[in-house]
Amino acid sequence: MMIMMIIMIIIMIIMIIMIIIIIIIIIIIIIIIIIIIIIIITIITIITTIITIITITIITIITIIIIIIIIIIIIIIIIIIIIVVIIVIIVIIVIIVIIIIIIIIIIIIIIIIIIITIIIIIITIIIITIIIIIIITISRSSTTTTTIINTTTTTTTTTSIYISSIMIISIIIIILI
Repeated sequence: MMIMMIIMIIIMIIMIIMIIIIIIIIIIIIIIIIIIIIIIITIITIITTIITIITITIITIITIIIIIIIIIIIIIIIIIIIIVVIIVIIVIIVIIVIIIIIIIIIIIIIIIIIIITIIIIIITIIIITIIIIIIITISRSSTTTTTIINTTTTTTTTTSIYISSIMIISIIIIILI
C-alpha cells in the first residue's frame, strides 16, 4: 500500500513537473510569438515610413520641377512679348521717320520749285521790261528822225510794235509758267 502511495506521489510530482514544463513552454512560445509580432510590426512601420518619405520627396521634387518649368515658360513668354513690342515700336518709329523725311523732301522740292518759278518770273519780267525799254527807245529815235509827213505812219508802226511785243511777252510768260 505504501508503495502504491509512493508511486502515486511520484506520478503526481511527474505530472506537476510536466504541467509546469508545458506551461513554461507555452509561455515561451507566447513570448516568442509576441516578439515576432513586434518585430513584424516595427518592420512594417519602418517600411511604410520609408515609403511615405520616398513618395513625399518624389512628390515635392516633381512639384518643384513643374514649378520651375512653369516659371521658365512664363519668363520666355514675357521675353518674347517684350521683344515683339520693341520690334513693333522700332518699326513704327522707322515708318514715322520715313514719313517725316518724305514730307520734308516734298516741302523742300515745293519750296525749290516756288523759288525757281519766282526767279524765272522775275527774270522774265526783267527781260520784258528791258525789251519794252529797247522798243520804246527805238521807236522814239525813229519818230524823231522821221519827218512831219510820216508822223502818222510812225505812230501806227510803234503801236503795232507795242502790241506784238506784248503778245510775245504773254506767250513767254505762259510757256514759263
